[in-house]
Amino acid sequence: MHTRSGWRILIPYFSRIQPGWRIFLGRILCFLALVVAHHATAQVNVLTDNYNNSRTNANLRETILNTFDVEPSQFGKLFSLPVNGAINAQPLYMQGVLIPGKGTHNVVYVVTHHNDVYAFDADVQGESLWQVNLGPSVPGADYNVDDLDQIGILSTPVIDAATNTLYAVAHTKESGKHIYRLHALDVTTGEEKFGGPAVIEATVPGMSGFDSQNGQIVFDPSQHLQRPGLVLLNNVVYIGFGSHDDIGIWHGWFLGYSAGNIRQQVSALNTSPDGWGASIWQGGRAPAVDDQGNIYWGTGNGSFDGKRNLAESFVKLDTSTGVPVVSDWFAPGGWSTLNDLDNDLGSCGPVLMESGFVIGGGKEGVIYVMDRRSMGHTQPGNGQIVQHFPALGFGIFNMVYWERRGGPILYLRGNQDVVKAFMFVNGQFQPTPFTQSGFKAGLPYDGMAVSANGSAQYSAILWVTSTLGGDNNGPGTLHALSAMDLSKELWNSDMNAARDALGTLSKYTAPTIANGKVYVPTFANKLVVYGLLAPKQLIGDVVNSASNLGGTVAPGELVVVYGSGLGPGTLVTADLDSSGRLARSAGGTQVIINGMAAPLLYVRADQVAAIVPNAVAGQPAAKIQVQYQGQSSPAFSIPVSQTAPGLFTVDQTGRGHGAILNQDNTLNGRLNAAPRGSIVVLWATGQGPSDPDWVEDELAAAPLPKPLNPVTVTIGGQQGEILYAGAAPGMAAVMQVNVRVPAGIKTGSAVPVVLKIGATSSQPGVTLAVR
Repeated sequence: MHTRSGWRILIPYFSRIQPGWRIFLGRILCFLALVVAHHATAQVNVLTDNYNNSRTNANLRETILNTFDVEPSQFGKLFSLPVNGAINAQPLYMQGVLIPGKGTHNVVYVVTHHNDVYAFDADVQGESLWQVNLGPSVPGADYNVDDLDQIGILSTPVIDAATNTLYAVAHTKESGKHIYRLHALDVTTGEEKFGGPAVIEATVPGMSGFDSQNGQIVFDPSQHLQRPGLVLLNNVVYIGFGSHDDIGIWHGWFLGYSAGNIRQQVSALNTSPDGWGASIWQGGRAPAVDDQGNIYWGTGNGSFDGKRNLAESFVKLDTSTGVPVVSDWFAPGGWSTLNDLDNDLGSCGPVLMESGFVIGGGKEGVIYVMDRRSMGHTQPGNGQIVQHFPALGFGIFNMVYWERRGGPILYLRGNQDVVKAFMFVNGQFQPTPFTQSGFKAGLPYDGMAVSANGSAQYSAILWVTSTLGGDNNGPGTLHALSAMDLSKELWNSDMNAARDALGTLSKYTAPTIANGKVYVPTFANKLVVYGLLAPKQLIGDVVNSASNLGGTVAPGELVVVYGSGLGPGTLVTADLDSSGRLARSAGGTQVIINGMAAPLLYVRADQVAAIVPNAVAGQPAAKIQVQYQGQSSPAFSIPVSQTAPGLFTVDQTGRGHGAILNQDNTLNGRLNAAPRGSIVVLWATGQGPSDPDWVEDELAAAPLPKPLNPVTVTIGGQQGEILYAGAAPGMAAVMQVNVRVPAGIKTGSAVPVVLKIGATSSQPGVTLAVR
């Protein structure tokens, strides 16, 4: 985050505050700086499979692509990057990499079935920055595959940004022998490091496994595919294995190697040591990891006893002791039927929700929602878990989860079906999709991802790669759908096939969306890169800077205008003018609201922070345009309300713990709760008309403007006594409310807080810790 930039924005306020206020306000300035910085987040890296350890397949920091500019006249194929071999792994992306002798580049890393690893400049077509080959690949005929002539690097690598290391597993055949090796490559040169490469071998106890010899089971590389993406956790690289098309003698294996010395194996776990099967394959998705260091995966067909053999299960692995152990699991009551029908539960890896739930699904098309604290083991009917419902017909092989304010969304598509979206409401997914695509695709080999700027609806796009019905793995199509209305197809690669055609689909593999470009792997020996052909200046949304919610604006409210082409590529902060007022232009940008230039805090190409002029009061709507270097965006109209209160929050999202000070001027939090009866300080924007008038570009000074509309604060459902409600001294557009915590409320770490000014309340979901 641009923390320094946020501070620079607020330093003008700080410098004008009288000495007696400085210590007090210095604390809240930290919080507000973070809030402002949230709107100017840095560009994204994609260093692991499915974008993050929760495996959501979601990039929620995409500020360039949106539902307005992704359309056939503006968006399409920029270039292709040819490679040796098919690509089955998600491309990884790392910005600002210094390549020796070649300068600094944003880099996209690509691995292939030819066992090649490439580092390409992510922004322009050209030769690779470096390329290495990791050995002779295995002939596809060895595994009876008909859509690949060779098997090499099948899984998505993982990058450790702290050490500039890319970890990848290559499958080779040498002198008739199948071998797996773990490689640790320098991201700047491709050179081996940390003892690499290391041959992958393992032996575990197994008295009655169907390939047990002398009480031991030995990993056989010829019988297994390393399909799931790699996991990097606490300086250990974890590697999962499953079968190749359920042929031969196989188990599920999960092996750990020291990231700093990859020749050192630190753990080896077999999912069916007293039986057979229980592959870890997950359609290529990596196992999920929570913030406590637990790992989650799903298994396929095989032996199940609820003890050492865990086929058809979602498994939780505790790594806290350094020796991973299975600590919990869930298996459907009908696990035996899943086995009989080859309906692997582990065809799609689990996804973690912020709520603490785990989402899982398999070939049968049923979605299971489990509580990470107690996954439920197995019971007839599955009533012990949070939820289960039939979402599709056959084939959950991939999913996308958008952790969205106002209702998280799960996206799925089954065999010969449309894309469906399920909303999470009141602790459960609604079993009926709230929107679905207008097109139906064939085999469920889709790659899927959502890109959005947080929860901003205008920015949210669901990207889906699909193939036609009846094709085993034929020509692919990249679709861009409005994530809130899947029936609205913004663009697809067949609309202008001569320009945008994708090529042969890469099965199950998510496209990588990063910083305005979409990187799509193919089985056609190329990475295809899509992006904006002719960037367009526009406004996508206008939201309250504290709540991150739109809908209306109020006089004097601090808002953030989102869009594209709104200013320079790098963040520019506004300064005070010669009279000590906030400037109304910065970096060549002005925001014009109903014909008036608005005061600014910062500007950047994708967003501008501005203060709504008081002159909009009484008008039905605010007509907003952004002017940059003489060009004006199309007008964006938004209704005007008397007030639009939004509470600032610590996590900068507009929800969760409020940016609230306790009576001793310390930050309120779970470990620093406010006593009942004490005074706390809230910070907000959107107070509306004031007395005396609060000119929008002025830093508040005595006499401090107070809202003309009545102000109330409820904490834990009870109204608190307000000691002060008005302009925050030395600030513009920021309101301060000093309120006493009701003495009779229930204590807790997340007590709801609501600010109401006039007829309008602040956003839901803001909390305070009370003791």
